[in-house]
Amino acid sequence: MAKAFIRRYLPTPEQIREMKGLGFLRNRLSDPSLWHLNRRSASWAMFWGLFCAFLPVPFQMVPATAIAIVFRINLPLMILLVWITNPLTLLPFMYSGYWLGSHLLDVPMLTWHQLEHLATRALHMSDAPVDAFEVGLLQQLKPFFLGSVVLGLVLGTIGYIAMRYFWRWHVVTAWRKRLEARLAQKSNDISAQ
Repeated sequence: MAKAFIRRYLPTPEQIREMKGLGFLRNRLSDPSLWHLNRRSASWAMFWGLFCAFLPVPFQMVPATAIAIVFRINLPLMILLVWITNPLTLLPFMYSGYWLGSHLLDVPMLTWHQLEHLATRALHMSDAPVDAFEVGLLQQLKPFFLGSVVLGLVLGTIGYIAMRYFWRWHVVTAWRKRLEARLAQKSNDISAQ
């Protein structure tokens, strides 16, 4: 079944409970619906997991866990999907989000020199006093934020639909195999008589 195929790649409840950064959510992880895997929970986990993966915020596992708890959907699959954006894949996804946002807002893409300057300013914002915050920085990051959210929504929707179809295909295939096995058994019984 689809459950067995998906469960092979998911972390166990114990592994997730031991993850750092969950804090106050750790005691809510005993809800059995967070660990139940069916078509509904897997499909919604695909949507929310991919959406949270592209959120332009640090610690994306925390909102993903909160969403899983509130909507009672499969947590391990969501956590697995959130890690699509990891330190190795982060730059291509950030660039894709910025590219999409700049096209949606119809603003020109930044040059490499401008991106380097923007990154330097963003990294040193914590060192500067609050009144030194530049409004231009927020304006330059607006395409990135918009593009990341839209990219998360689009990929989450595609993931939701793909999981629904994958689950249905897997169930129908299993039904057909069982039907063929029964028909083969019935024809063997008839020929044996």
